[in-house]
Amino acid sequence: MNQKKTSPEKPPTKPLSGVFLLLFLLALLVPVEIFCAKAAYTTLGDLAGAIYWAIVIVGNGLVFSVAIFSRVAASTMAILLGMAVIPYQIQLMQRQASVQAEAARIVAHAYEVKLETGEFPEDLGSYTFEQANTSPFIGFRSGEEVGGFLVTYFVGTEDTSHWYSPKDGWRYHPD
Repeated sequence: MNQKKTSPEKPPTKPLSGVFLLLFLLALLVPVEIFCAKAAYTTLGDLAGAIYWAIVIVGNGLVFSVAIFSRVAASTMAILLGMAVIPYQIQLMQRQASVQAEAARIVAHAYEVKLETGEFPEDLGSYTFEQANTSPFIGFRSGEEVGGFLVTYFVGTEDTSHWYSPKDGWRYHPD
C-alpha cells in the first residue's frame, strides 16, 4: 500500500484586500468627517459641533474596534458613518457660502445707498437678491440702536447667528 503523506492544514488567512479596502475608506472618509465636524461649529453652533465631533471620534473608534474581527463589517460601518456625517454638513457648507456671499452683497448695497442718499436703507425693498433661495436665511434691520443697519444670517439653525453692523463689523455667535 502506498500512503500519501498529508500535511497539516493551514489555517485560513484573511485576504489583504479587505485590509486595503478598509484603510482606503478610512483615509478617504476620516479627514472629510473631521472637516465636517469643524464646519458644524459655524453652520449649526457649538453644541451641534460637539455632537459631530463625538460622532466622528466614537464612530471611528467603533470602526477600528470592529475591524479586529471583521474587515467587511468595519468597512460597512465606515461607509455608514461617512453617510451620516458628510452629506448634510456639505449641504450646509454650500448654503453657508451662498448666504454669506448674499449677506456681503447686502452690506455693499447698504453702503452704496448711503453714498447716494446720505442714509442707510430702512429695509431691503431696493435690493434684488442675486440668489433668491438665500432670502429666508437673511435678516435686515436699520436704525441708530444697531449702529446704522444690521445684516444677520443663519445657516442650519436660527439659534446660531452671523451678523454685520457698521459699528461691530462681521461677528458670529453660536447657540
